[in-house]
Amino acid sequence: MHKFNSKKKSNIAFTLVELLVVISIIGLLAGLAVPAINGGLKSAKAGACLSNLHQIGVATMAYAADNSFKLPPGGSDGENNWARDVYNYCGGSDTTKANKKTLFICPGCSKSVKTDVPAGQIPLTYSGHKGLMPSGSNTVVALSSVARPTEVILAGDGCQVAAGGFAGYVIDSPAIFSLQGGKGGSVVMETAISAAPDSDSGGGGGALRYRHAGKVNLVMCDGHAEAIKKGAVLNKHVVFGQ
Repeated sequence: MHKFNSKKKSNIAFTLVELLVVISIIGLLAGLAVPAINGGLKSAKAGACLSNLHQIGVATMAYAADNSFKLPPGGSDGENNWARDVYNYCGGSDTTKANKKTLFICPGCSKSVKTDVPAGQIPLTYSGHKGLMPSGSNTVVALSSVARPTEVILAGDGCQVAAGGFAGYVIDSPAIFSLQGGKGGSVVMETAISAAPDSDSGGGGGALRYRHAGKVNLVMCDGHAEAIKKGAVLNKHVVFGQ
């Protein structure tokens, strides 16, 4: 008499075709996920950049409050600049140790930033409004000179120049940023300024950089930060004396 084993062993295995299908599905899902992850990272960097600029705006207001409500000078290579003057108001205390982790570096920069800067200087990728923070020995500007502090740019993302990955200390392009007294005369306030060159390839130092999905991050003269898309930065955001 034969005895039958009720416990049957079953060998379950994937065929080659089934394995290829599974691998293809995994690859497809990964391909869909990567752009979403990259987009999320870019959004996070843009948000961190806005936070940086807001803190810089608050620190600049604090600096002004301690200096007869006058803004710092813009500065130039080899001399003090606005970033150094407000650095202590951002929680910094030793400018010789400033590095790319400071608030003055945009997290979304495409070029690396040189950190071994001369003592007392701040590596930065944000540029200040030249009319409000003129370079050299030009007269500093009082906050009371700003007619529309909620609309007028104080500082923002700047094009990184070839050497060191820094932005220009001040925004001087287009020329409307350099108007004496910030008065545009008969300029049409709702007209967009030129967005050129909008490039980090060199030669663009002193201009705004629309590095966040076609938007530039800015801090206004009341300390709040916002992003404005290319083509929507207007004369009213630059002219401050009227």
